[in-house]
Amino acid sequence: MRKSNLTLAITAIFLLMPLSACSYLRIDPDHFLIRAVVIQSVEQEQAILAKAKLGWTEDRKVRVLVVSGTPYERGYQHGKLLREEVRDNLLSLHKKLLEKFRFEELLDESYERQRPFIPQEYVDEMHGLAHGARLPLRVVHAIHALPEITEWGGKKKLKKVVKDMMDGVYGTSCSNFCATGGATADKKMYTVRILDWGLHKISKLHEYPLITVTVPEEGGIPSANIGWVGFLGAVSGMNAQGITLGEMGYGDPEGETMRGEPMPFVLRDVLTYASNLSDVRRLISSKPGTNSFVFLMSDGKTHQSELYLRDRYRFEVHKPGEDLKDQSKSFPAIREVLYGGHYQDKMTTILSDRRGTISPDSIMKDIVPFIAMPSNFQNVVYDPSDLQLWFNNARGPGERAAEQPYTHFDLRKTLKEFGYTPPTKKRPAR
Repeated sequence: MRKSNLTLAITAIFLLMPLSACSYLRIDPDHFLIRAVVIQSVEQEQAILAKAKLGWTEDRKVRVLVVSGTPYERGYQHGKLLREEVRDNLLSLHKKLLEKFRFEELLDESYERQRPFIPQEYVDEMHGLAHGARLPLRVVHAIHALPEITEWGGKKKLKKVVKDMMDGVYGTSCSNFCATGGATADKKMYTVRILDWGLHKISKLHEYPLITVTVPEEGGIPSANIGWVGFLGAVSGMNAQGITLGEMGYGDPEGETMRGEPMPFVLRDVLTYASNLSDVRRLISSKPGTNSFVFLMSDGKTHQSELYLRDRYRFEVHKPGEDLKDQSKSFPAIREVLYGGHYQDKMTTILSDRRGTISPDSIMKDIVPFIAMPSNFQNVVYDPSDLQLWFNNARGPGERAAEQPYTHFDLRKTLKEFGYTPPTKKRPAR
């Protein structure tokens, strides 16, 4: 018996060695967490990681991760280079989600409904993220299914435990506006994205802001995703062609469904494949409608902006200077301004009063604090003509992003340092 026990003990030690001993044994394609689908050696891993760069914004407050290579490699770079942050952020949020939704099958089922519509490149990127961070895939999938869950009207059929995610504290009605020409102090275009998505009240997302600069290997457009560690989808961002992102939840009309490409991956498509607003319209309108969203996008090359209303049954396009109306809200036209959001009266008042004097400083100090909701989580001020932006995040559960200092980011400079030069910008004809 003693000999048998000793043999078992020695066998166990050798079985565990690949997980704890020499570095050349770290890559184990068969291990359920440490596996890497395409990486078979440490040398191969190092070559993939060499394609990425990890740094900070100028104020050293926010991480900047530049990723390149195949989708799987970009996900792996994200997961490996920021492993501890990714694990802490996603595991904490996943735990909170289980406390709210009570059963993990809801998260699994939500992802499975969306999965057939998610482009393979993002599936591969999620795999890479999970493998690089050594996380279970179901955790990564659940986090990326969350934005559609929070906007899905069908969640009202679930237990009362999800009420806070449905309204009030965790409401998702955001605000966006774009001002250009005579509406701004310097005649430039500024686009503003106000994200009133109260996840800072139930997660650590606000503790892990991240700018992910993606340089696709497949010939797509480089872009900056203004998000958080471990989240691959986009809800705010700008690409090297000066296309900016903005989105808002828009009620719960009949027919909402999670059987479609998740909104954050649709917006990743926009960042990667849209060179102009015509491309943006095509990309958004061609995807099966899921939940009801309003998108406000702008093009820094032409100083043009458009607002899209997209749900299962409709795709509408609106332009600056038009009256916007529906059954419950009205946004009177303001010349050279396009806008929409939660507090329609406040937005009309302040954007009308400040017309002709709007600047990044006035946006950050006066306009955003006036129109942001109590659930204000993130704000981005874009200067897409020069590929510049300023952004902030909520500081904690009781402190809106609107009152926090902004961080500046220069996409053109970052891409140049990485060895990529965007096309020369073109000023619109006057």
